[in-house]
Amino acid sequence: MGNIMDVLNRVMDSNIYIGAGIIFLSRILDVSMGTFRVQMIVRRKKLIAGVLGFFEVLIFILIVSKVIQNIGNWLNVIAYCGGFAVGNVVGIYISEKISKEIISVSIISQNKWKEIENRLRDEGFGVTRNVGYGKDGEVQVLRAICERTYFPKVREISLEYDRKAFITSYLITGKYGGRMNGIKSKL
Repeated sequence: MGNIMDVLNRVMDSNIYIGAGIIFLSRILDVSMGTFRVQMIVRRKKLIAGVLGFFEVLIFILIVSKVIQNIGNWLNVIAYCGGFAVGNVVGIYISEKISKEIISVSIISQNKWKEIENRLRDEGFGVTRNVGYGKDGEVQVLRAICERTYFPKVREISLEYDRKAFITSYLITGKYGGRMNGIKSKL
C-alpha cells in the first residue's frame, strides 16, 4: 500500500492541476460507487454491496488523506467538493441505466379509465382494475407492474386521456407470476 501512496503522491505533487484532476475524478468514482452500493443494499445484494463498499472506502481514504495533508491548497478542496457533487449525479445516472427496478404504477381516473386501460393493454402492459371511492364518488384504480424505465410511457398514456388522473408508483422488491411489460411469466 505504501508504494501506491508514494506513486500517487509523486504524480499529484508534480503538477497542481493533475493533482486536482485526480482528486476530482477519484471523488466522482467513489461517490458513484457509493450511490450504486446503497441501491444494492436496498435490493439485498450483500456481496456486491460489500465489494463496492471496500473499494469506495479505499479510494475515499487515499484521496481525503491527500486533501487533508495540504488543506491550504484550495484547488484540491474545490476538486474534492466538485467531484462529490458530480459523483452523485453520475451515480444516480448509472444506477438508473443499470438497474431493472420493478414498480407498481397506480392510475386513478373517474371518467377516462376505460380508454387508459385499453391503451395500456394495447401497448403490452398487464393491467388490473379495481373500484375505489374518492371525494367525488366512484373511481377506477388501474395498476400496472413494469420496469421503472416504462413509468414515463404509462404516465404519458394516462395523461393523454385524463389530465386529472392521479398517478403514483412504488418500488416492488419481489415478484412472482403474472404479466409485466408484455412478457408473460411462467405460471
